[in-house]
Amino acid sequence: MEAAIKFCPNCKSNRVAFDRVKKYSCATCGWVFFQNTAAAVAGILEFDGKILAVERNREPGCGLLDFPGGFVDPDESAEEALIREIKEELGVEIEDIRYLCSAPNDYRYKEIDYTTCDIFFTAKLPTNVFIVEHSEIAGYKWLRPEELDPAGFAFKSMRRAIQSYKNKIIGV
Repeated sequence: MEAAIKFCPNCKSNRVAFDRVKKYSCATCGWVFFQNTAAAVAGILEFDGKILAVERNREPGCGLLDFPGGFVDPDESAEEALIREIKEELGVEIEDIRYLCSAPNDYRYKEIDYTTCDIFFTAKLPTNVFIVEHSEIAGYKWLRPEELDPAGFAFKSMRRAIQSYKNKIIGV
């Protein structure tokens, strides 16, 4: 991870040190900041025996496949975040939400490196008709579970989740 803070927000000193993991500290005034891992969620959404994969419409990973989801907001559970994100991105309510796994990830956004803990769920879509939020999703495709190819997905956490899903669902 690269240091993103160059000057102390408390005293404006340029004597800010970064431990290369998560801790920033100022040698002048003693200010300390921990850039802790952010929580994110994604849904492996099922309808009629197929999985919805979406194409990312923004960096990181623009053009690669993804599962719908996003970051967990303050005062929100992982399940609540997933429900909100799916509603925002697809305009539908999901059903039968079940925890699948979690996996660490790296996420570079606007020249800042973040570490995330991505939490994956499976859920049922009540319909295959939805309204795609095009600012985030360029397109989508339906895949049978055995067609899920980890190499086509944007993030290392998703590649691990696909393997967990296949192990759990189809025993691969």
